[in-house]
Amino acid sequence: MNIPIVTFNFLFTCMLFSILFMSIFGFYIKQNNKINILKTCIKQKTKFKSCLLNKNKNLIRIEFRPGIGGREALSWSTELLNTYKTFFEKNNCAVKEDANNSLIIYSKDELIIKKNEKKININLYDLFKNESGIHQVKRIPLNESKSRIHSSTATVAVFLHEHINIKNEIKRTDLKIKTFRSSKPGGQNVNKVESGVSILYKPLGIHVECQKERTQELNKQIAMKQLSLKINKIKTSKKENAIQAERAKQVKDSSRSNKIRTYNFFKKYIIDHVKKKKYDIIYFEKAKLEFILNL
Repeated sequence: MNIPIVTFNFLFTCMLFSILFMSIFGFYIKQNNKINILKTCIKQKTKFKSCLLNKNKNLIRIEFRPGIGGREALSWSTELLNTYKTFFEKNNCAVKEDANNSLIIYSKDELIIKKNEKKININLYDLFKNESGIHQVKRIPLNESKSRIHSSTATVAVFLHEHINIKNEIKRTDLKIKTFRSSKPGGQNVNKVESGVSILYKPLGIHVECQKERTQELNKQIAMKQLSLKINKIKTSKKENAIQAERAKQVKDSSRSNKIRTYNFFKKYIIDHVKKKKYDIIYFEKAKLEFILNL
């Protein structure tokens, strides 16, 4: 059977067109996949940068410090810390106790708090920010021989936790660099060539200089390291001062007149001085803080 030449040419053209179309379509799919992957990477990097820039409300630090009451105040602040720690562990939070009588708490997700037959989704900071202040206790201390009720206090302060990890990015335009002839003994080269380096960091008025090496480049490297350390020290100090100011703002003083809550173990109840409510002391003893927190 003979196929007409016109029909054969048409079929051949269709076949070539199909091959070309499939090649172009395949190339388009590959490029589209690459674009989608690139978009995903950019989105993830943007999200990561956002996490770095924005403070994480599920990463907090709570400080517990003894107030008025001597040894009993110290014992009470430790008991508060341990009770809060138990609550966090029961709610699957990562808890670290540091040397400053503080807890550093992290939760991957918001906590789900069940209270009055309701479920509340809330981050750690918003859950505990109202705990800052004076917590008073009324009870008979273990070392009290005459069975007298003592009144003691502890202060609680809640912070968004940030690592003091300051990265210095020193701009060249912020520096005033001078070279000079070294006065250090070390041969003719040291005294004739300007190997010493003096650097002024204009934004903070910090001045450093180095002349102990034989070459200008080495002295400059050492001077830059010295400058970086000084800048870091100043910025760290400012950060620590800001934390101190925030702590003072939260706690104000440790007097009994500035109370958040009173825990009366003798009469078995808790008085919330903010909400003007009374709770059973069992909620504290069982670390069921969700029933007494100001949600």
